[in-house]
Amino acid sequence: MSGFPWLSLILWMPLLAGLALIARGRETGPSRSSTAWWLSLASSLLTLILCMKAPMESGPSLWKESIEWIPSLGVAYELGMDGMACIMLALTALIMPVSIAASQRAGYNHEGFAGCLLVIQGTLVGVFTAQNFFAWFFFYEIALVPAYFLVRLWGGPGREKVSLRFFIYSMLGSIALLVGYLGLASAVGSYNFTALAEASATQALPEAIGQRLAWFDLPVKWLITLLFALTFGGLAVKVGMVPAHGWLPDTYEKAPTPVTMVLTGLMSKMGLVGMVKMVIPLLPYVPSSVLQATLAIAVFGLVYAALAAMGQTSFKRLLAYSSINHLGYCLIALLVLGQASMGEPSMQTAKTFALGGLLLQMFSHGLIAAGLFYLTHLGESRLQKTLRVDGPGGLRAIMPRFAGWMGLAVFASIGLPGLSGFIGEFLIFRGVFALSPWVAIGSLPALLITAIFLLRFLQHVFHGKSDPESEQFSDLSGSEMALMAPLFILIVLLGWFPHLIMERINPTIILTIERMIF
Repeated sequence: MSGFPWLSLILWMPLLAGLALIARGRETGPSRSSTAWWLSLASSLLTLILCMKAPMESGPSLWKESIEWIPSLGVAYELGMDGMACIMLALTALIMPVSIAASQRAGYNHEGFAGCLLVIQGTLVGVFTAQNFFAWFFFYEIALVPAYFLVRLWGGPGREKVSLRFFIYSMLGSIALLVGYLGLASAVGSYNFTALAEASATQALPEAIGQRLAWFDLPVKWLITLLFALTFGGLAVKVGMVPAHGWLPDTYEKAPTPVTMVLTGLMSKMGLVGMVKMVIPLLPYVPSSVLQATLAIAVFGLVYAALAAMGQTSFKRLLAYSSINHLGYCLIALLVLGQASMGEPSMQTAKTFALGGLLLQMFSHGLIAAGLFYLTHLGESRLQKTLRVDGPGGLRAIMPRFAGWMGLAVFASIGLPGLSGFIGEFLIFRGVFALSPWVAIGSLPALLITAIFLLRFLQHVFHGKSDPESEQFSDLSGSEMALMAPLFILIVLLGWFPHLIMERINPTIILTIERMIF
């Protein structure tokens, strides 16, 4: 399989098909619009086959593809698969067909709508497999364009302001990231992510930054701080880290729910993937005071998002703040990797736990968040209005299957042992507590608050006072349950057998941590 450009195939097949549908731009019926779903499914099945065939134990990267793009600038089209790319590609393959099917069931039968989702599917493959910054940034930026139009053209009331805010935040983040990484690339002499990681591992990075950026006439630690702030800050916008989260709650609420599935389940992970590739090599050299201040902001964001979620009445806004909270655990896991360890085995083990928890949490959160938003979509399609925490209750007696699936997703989000959400959070706290106890302790209130507001939702909506109008609602159909079954099967399966994911990502984890030892 190694001689064929498989990664390019699963990238360009949905991307070009999506562009073709957008160019046609016709309103279609359900039978015609199903073409997009079949294209997405075909690409997804091929992606899953590649992920299962990938022998991760053989090396850190597989099926590398490299073509000179702009030789004069040293820019190349480089793709490759490692453990992190493998699980993120699998997550994309699982969520995208569900999102497209959900959009068709909701009546979004315009070819432009389906085409935008297909373009996003292709660009996500590019983001997750890119081996250098320009290829990564190219696909990262393209992914934002169809996301903007999906919100702008098909979003709810107030979508114009919401989409504009999404655009402004995204552009500001992209500009900061571009400037920051161009500074790093100038110092390293390459746009390749491996070159950056090796410069960090050999301790050549600070000296290179001092020499190549000497014209700033600033101390090296100030230059490193500036590059860290630009790179991390630019990526933090996409993750929705407080205080760069202003775009996220409104966008998640106003976007069509199938689009929100993609935004939270997949596109929010682009920033985290970028941080693993671009920020981790910088962390050992970031001044301790700067790192501690950033950790303090991240911990504050965890607690703030949980408190904000508790105050929401719209379930979609509640889930939006819950997403900020859950991805916040990934941020603290990443930032504590910069804690000095001096090669101590126990500290390196703790970093392995933290990074493993980060990657597993990314995958698990994608499954859970997509499942929750899909169920929200199914509930709202029956209610014909927004699913609210203070809305009609008693749905457990009227829609027992819906209540059961929703309960499973909520308990997974809380981190109930035996479900996938528990393993990632446990590994994160195991590593964070050893590396920075105050961060772990400061984050614990967010866990309690999250459990409170999610259980409060379950109690009210499923066991509260029923609305006479709700009694006419039908329960989930067999096709609806079959569509989301793969997501929920994995939520349960990974809760009991996390090694199914860990054996894929361990080589990437080990290599990344080894490069941080000095």
